[in-house]
Amino acid sequence: MVEEELIVKICGEYPQSFVDFDINSDPNFIFENDINYETVQLFDYDTNTVFVNSFTECQHYVKGGWSFLPEERNEDYYHDILFNLSILFTFVSIFTFKKVFNK
Repeated sequence: MVEEELIVKICGEYPQSFVDFDINSDPNFIFENDINYETVQLFDYDTNTVFVNSFTECQHYVKGGWSFLPEERNEDYYHDILFNLSILFTFVSIFTFKKVFNK
């Protein structure tokens, strides 16, 4: 069940007419693009990337280990850095201002 939840999280909901079959048993299988499917970019553990253009292709890759998502950037981290830099700049400016006008 966990694998299905991951597939839904990454690839979207299973299509109503979806038929699951073993693609690995057909060495000549060719994925067909689904014009109604929004392309998804997948990453593996080594951060290699692949673009999939159908739910079937996406499901196949996720089952094959392409479920690793690179670390998403946490915007709070950047906000904290900017806040700390602005405080530092303020103190340095006040210190410099006092030094210049106290002479």
